[in-house]
Amino acid sequence: MAKPLTMELLSSPLLSLDEIGSALTGLSVTVRISTSGVTHAPQCRQVGKRTPAEETMTARELRARGEVRPCRTCGGALVEELSRAQAEQFEKLVPILERRREQAREAELARREVERRTSRADAIDERASDIVNGWDRAIGKRRAFTGPAEPRVALVPCDDCDAEAAISFDPRSLEVSYACPSDPEHGFHALGDGLKPLALWPHSGANQWIALGLVAPVIAGDDDAWAATYGTRADDYRATLSAMEAFDRAHPPRLRLAPDVRCGDCGGPLVASPERGMGRRRIEAHYTCDRRHEDGRFRHYEKRVVDGEIDWSLHRRLHEHPSWAAAAELEPDPEEVAAYTAELERKIALFDACAGAAKSVDNLVRMRARLVERFAFASKVRDEGALNAAGLTRYTPYAHRWAFSELARALLTSRVDVNAQFVTVATPFDEGTPLRRLLRTREIRGELADLRERQEELERELAHLEAES
Repeated sequence: MAKPLTMELLSSPLLSLDEIGSALTGLSVTVRISTSGVTHAPQCRQVGKRTPAEETMTARELRARGEVRPCRTCGGALVEELSRAQAEQFEKLVPILERRREQAREAELARREVERRTSRADAIDERASDIVNGWDRAIGKRRAFTGPAEPRVALVPCDDCDAEAAISFDPRSLEVSYACPSDPEHGFHALGDGLKPLALWPHSGANQWIALGLVAPVIAGDDDAWAATYGTRADDYRATLSAMEAFDRAHPPRLRLAPDVRCGDCGGPLVASPERGMGRRRIEAHYTCDRRHEDGRFRHYEKRVVDGEIDWSLHRRLHEHPSWAAAAELEPDPEEVAAYTAELERKIALFDACAGAAKSVDNLVRMRARLVERFAFASKVRDEGALNAAGLTRYTPYAHRWAFSELARALLTSRVDVNAQFVTVATPFDEGTPLRRLLRTREIRGELADLRERQEELERELAHLEAES
């Protein structure tokens, strides 16, 4: 390994300014710096025509300009001659820099090996997904099995009952199947009259990753890339969901950032899903009830329509009392908001500790993104106040097409029930609620005070007129 040149050591990001020392960083260097960040000595034959003129500065000032790369032909600069003490310091730093260079090379090789292994694992995972979802029967003609041909089976809790169901993979027929001993229709969703029921388990949830865990090792053969990358994915996925559920049970949310929207048929919570896709393949943002109802179907409602109904209902209630939208009583306790923000930060850390090989699962990616978004917004509420963050301090019922924010809907509603026929909105200032009585009492007292003031003005005016006559 060649000994590093003076400029290589002085400009290397592998050494800090403190490690190099003021004696060396104070050296004068005369350089020409190209637009690509390569430094040259003034007379270097590698200097391009557009390279700026030479400059003289200290090594510290050069490093302050950002990362640079010394030219290997000329050494990178014309450096002031080193004193004996500076030369001794330089010799001490050489082995440190060489060791760190070697470590950096090893880290880069390890990173590239991980990339290659992940690429192979992704290819195997994609082929296994084709089989699990039944999208590519021709895959059997493109590879030979190196493992046993016997069916592989995993036992899982049934999605629709308490029985122990089985996911099976037959390497010969490339069939992946799901069977519940209690009912053969469990785990499937009817698409309509005369259509084959759609298996729900391959497309979402932990069972999808369990099924892939049966198929992928057979596809991989002797290649351990998939096992090293995704071997614990199903377990990590379930562990992450369990950890999140346990955290939520131990730390009930102290602040609602979105309205409590419920299924009008079963009373269960409706989960908001964002818009996905583009063009004709776009799926509108919607509210979904994940419970299977008596008709065998789930419930889906366009979020735009439901939110519009909520906003219209709130406008109707606030039209005569717009000041109620920014009532101080709606502001959450600042200590509760701060505690909620801290809990979200801990929840994100717990998520990262559990996700492991499942961190790239779409469901978990979206879950973490929502957590981060919720944490950022909770921090804003903590710093600015909920009414300001929700935009309620600017509310006017006369604005053209005013739309409430999610936080505003959360603060102004107690519960929203939705079904195919109606959207029912309950608010904290409905008839008979304590907040309505408080706000209306305050409003009436204010109106009476204004009337008394007006009465006094009129009485003074009347007395003045009578005195003149």
